[in-house]
This record gives sequence, C-alpha cells and structure tokens, in this order.
Amino acid sequence: MKESEITKFLISFNCRIDYVLFPGGVFDDQIFLQYDVVWGPDWDPISGLNTGTSQMAMPGRDPERVVFNLPIEMVFSSTNVSGWPQLIITVKARNTFGESLRGYAVVLLPPTTGERKTSAPLTRPRPATLLGEWLAWLTGRYPELADSKMLANGKENYLLRTESYGSVIVRMSMVSKDLRKLGYDNQPPACRNNCGK
Repeated sequence: MKESEITKFLISFNCRIDYVLFPGGVFDDQIFLQYDVVWGPDWDPISGLNTGTSQMAMPGRDPERVVFNLPIEMVFSSTNVSGWPQLIITVKARNTFGESLRGYAVVLLPPTTGERKTSAPLTRPRPATLLGEWLAWLTGRYPELADSKMLANGKENYLLRTESYGSVIVRMSMVSKDLRKLGYDNQPPACRNNCGK
C-alpha cells in the first residue's frame, strides 16, 4: 500500500494491573477489580476485551497491598488521535455486608511507544449528607456511580465530590503502526543528559 493511501493507524496496548495500595490497610475479606476501556467515536476495536473482572484477592505479607497481575490487551484502529482510549478501574470489596465500592481509577493508555509504570489515584464518591457519611463509615458501603464510564469524560463529573483512598499500580506498553506516516510523532522524548546512568 502506498503511503498516500494510508488513512488509518493501528495501536496495540498491553497493560497489567499489578496491585492496589490502601494506605491504612485492607479491612475487607476479599477485593476484586472490574475494568472498562473507553474510546472516542473515531476509534474501532479490532481485538481484545473492553471489559473484564479479576479474581478475588486478599493482602499477603504487606497489609496495604493487594496483588492482582490482571492482563489487558487491546488493538485499535483510528483515523485521528481524538478520543484516545482510557482504562477505568473499579475496585470493590466483598465482606459481611455484601459487595461495596472501594474506589475508581482512570488511566490514559500510553500515547508514546515503550513501557511505563504508572500510579493512578483511587477515588470514591462522598456521601451527600452527614447521615450518609455516618452510615458509610458504619457499614463500609459508599455511594457508587450509575455508570463508571462517565469518569472518562470530564464534562459530566466536575461537580462530583470525591475523596482519595489509595492508588492502583498499572504497567503499560504501546506499539503503533502507520502513526508516523499520518503525521503523528509518538516517540518518547530522547535522553538529554546522562542516559542510562
């Protein structure tokens, strides 16, 4: 195919949700993750699962860390970079009161080639009233969003009251095809001084 005939580029994302950190420790019987990958209207998924659920996990020797090692792989084609894919992670717990929310994290999938490790803050909605806050503290059940995908769009969540509650550690890599041929430069910045030292 000639370069003048290329109208789409391909992007392959490889991710792994390594673990979740809770600063005060984990007080639930079991923790699990749900993820959704969201993208703009010009993007077409070619392969991979755009939603999934992890196994149940508990903290090991470190009471603040719950390890998942959940792999996520997706391949997309697109005509432009608008609507770049994002990963939305929902952390839930199962305890004596049933399932309850522990928080949401949003991660922009990597726009440059290569591997990286990122820490995404885990946030959860705050109850609207003092009584709601007291009940959330007593039962461990916090308000949940009707659709967690709204977090990918900043227009709808600017009035949302949240509190930080830990972080999610994600390892990601990206490989592209024909992106440079369409005029986009997605190479990571070169080392300026003392590379590799």
